[in-house]
Amino acid sequence: MKNLLSLILIWLAMGCQSESLDIRANYRIRLNATLPGTALKAHQRYALPLVLLTDSYYSEYGYKLQFYQQTGLGRLEQGSINEHTPVLQKVAVNLPLGMSSWVYIPEAVGASQVILIAQQERGYTQPDTLRLNFQVEP
Repeated sequence: MKNLLSLILIWLAMGCQSESLDIRANYRIRLNATLPGTALKAHQRYALPLVLLTDSYYSEYGYKLQFYQQTGLGRLEQGSINEHTPVLQKVAVNLPLGMSSWVYIPEAVGASQVILIAQQERGYTQPDTLRLNFQVEP
C-alpha cells in the first residue's frame, strides 16, 4: 500500500510538470535617439542619430524601423544631412544594429510627436517604441 501511494504521488508530481517548445525568447531590442532639442524651426533639417541595441545572440541584420506621426507634420529621411533617402510613414525600412544617421524635417508650426518603432524582421524580439516630442516654431 505504501509503495502504491508513493507511485501515485510520483505520477501526480510528474503529471503537473509542463514544458514549452516556444522558441520565442524575451530578448529585447532598445532604440535610443539623440534629440536635436525640444524647440525646432520649421523647414530646417535636423540630424537625428539613432542607436539600436540588443541583448540577444541573433544576427546584426534583419531589423526594421517604422515611422509614424501622432501630431504635427514632418519628414524623416535616412542618411546624413547631405545624402538622404525619404522614409514613408507606416512603411518599414532597414535599420542597422548600432549607430545610424537619420534626418528629421518639421513641416508645420505647433506641437509635433514622432513615433519610431524598431522591430526584428522575424519577430524573435519584442519591438521597442520611441516617442519624440517637439515644439516647432516658425
